[in-house]
Amino acid sequence: MPSYLFHSKEIAAFARYVAPDTLFAFDLDGTLAPIEDDRSLARVPKPVRNTLQRLAGLAKVVVITGRSRKDAVSVLGFEPHMVIGNHGAEWPDQATNRNWQFVSRCLKWRDELQNSLFYEQGVEIEFKGESLTLHYRQADDQERALSLIHRAIDGLQPGPRRMAGKYAVNVVPREAFGKGDALAAAMERLGATRAVYFGDDETDEEVFRLNRDDVFGIHVGKDDRTAAAYYLNQQSEILGLLEAVVGGLESKC
Repeated sequence: MPSYLFHSKEIAAFARYVAPDTLFAFDLDGTLAPIEDDRSLARVPKPVRNTLQRLAGLAKVVVITGRSRKDAVSVLGFEPHMVIGNHGAEWPDQATNRNWQFVSRCLKWRDELQNSLFYEQGVEIEFKGESLTLHYRQADDQERALSLIHRAIDGLQPGPRRMAGKYAVNVVPREAFGKGDALAAAMERLGATRAVYFGDDETDEEVFRLNRDDVFGIHVGKDDRTAAAYYLNQQSEILGLLEAVVGGLESKC
């Protein structure tokens, strides 16, 4: 069972991770940016964005998101040390050299899924390059839509890795990095000795299940099923915590 972070024992454990050599990593939608029915409207609130920019001047900041990198930067409003897109499959050094094997496979899957789900109202297939997301938030019968989505994914070859999201199912090539792989690689690349990770979604469980002593996982929202050791009650609590982190790091300068 995860523990609420804002208790004395838990916040003391967190404080031990607040250091310049810590990597502070975040999911995006539902963690830094409120979830919007229209995904194009999502933005990180200005107070959170400003505090993240201050944090990026004191420690390494990374965002690992299901969005494409280009889309994620527009939602963030600034570019931290690293933005890793497509659930870990799209890296900064691929900006002009995408993994075309993954991209072409996802294009093939998209075409097959469009044929399978053509008549299903309220299901949207979002192609993001190295991954696809099938959204069913707008479906009249969401349970039926989800069942049809899984049936359509079952027919894809080669079979993808699938991950549940909020009214969405994500599909990624099996050999692509997930968020857990991405965080571990980012720590190594940026020379971080420890990491703090904030996430709210099923895809973030890949990080929380790493079971590493040098990774402090925080689930945004109370969920007894999470593998994270700690949680925040709601997204709005992130700002105060970030401000405390920035204040603590500035006092050490």
